[in-house]
Amino acid sequence: MEYRKIALLDKTGKISYELLEQIANAIQIQLQRDVAPKWDVTGEVRAFRTFAEIPTGFWTVTVVEETENKFNGTHWYDSTTNIPYAQARLTDWVTQNYSQNHLTKVLSEEIIEMCIDPYGQRIVKGKDFEDSTKEVEFLVELADPIANPSIGYYINDIFVTNFIYPSYFNVTHIQGTKYDHLGLLKKPLDLFDRSYQIFRRAGQWFKAFMVQGKIVVRKGTEGVPLQNEESIKLWQILIGVLMVGFLLVFARRVIKLFGSKNTKRQLSK
Repeated sequence: MEYRKIALLDKTGKISYELLEQIANAIQIQLQRDVAPKWDVTGEVRAFRTFAEIPTGFWTVTVVEETENKFNGTHWYDSTTNIPYAQARLTDWVTQNYSQNHLTKVLSEEIIEMCIDPYGQRIVKGKDFEDSTKEVEFLVELADPIANPSIGYYINDIFVTNFIYPSYFNVTHIQGTKYDHLGLLKKPLDLFDRSYQIFRRAGQWFKAFMVQGKIVVRKGTEGVPLQNEESIKLWQILIGVLMVGFLLVFARRVIKLFGSKNTKRQLSK
């Protein structure tokens, strides 16, 4: 079983060290008690006041005002040192319990995902979302398929993320199988609304989103599809039809008007 050492640090100056310790302790419990038995990775999560205090061998996770990719959270590695790291964006959570839960959930997501796949290389092969006869490569990201901000659970009053089990990538559904820690997913490769799964098809990265009960596939560089995307398309089609109808009616009136003028001119001659 692999062992990770994670250092949790606040760079905003807005989180007390006591709270940072509570968050670190809760995520360490999640990693050791809940994640390790399923994914064969464990470790320790410790809070620190400054970078200088962090011992060698720890991967740093920082709370920042804004992440480098503008997402709520991110994890990657430094290409020069090959050391993994993660960031979580601080939201205006000082007086809002939900926003604090959002931050701790994001920290939980990034830490356990980084522990499982620090270099973005853990791949599982399976069937394409759009064509079951073709094979694609799924990136193992523990929280993406259930990324809804409200889905998680508490450890010592700290809100942490739900996460998928290895069975999530099973080829077929087996009755009684649990696909995520809370048992909310009903079958392999299931997705919650507004959640997603990253996969590679023919060397290109894609994301499969669940939008109002339907799978929508987008290229990796494209944004999240809108919940009312289908309605918008229908309205666009309807507006297009109305515009064409208006132009036809307008054209007929113009032709009729010029035709009547030509008739009057001929009669006057």
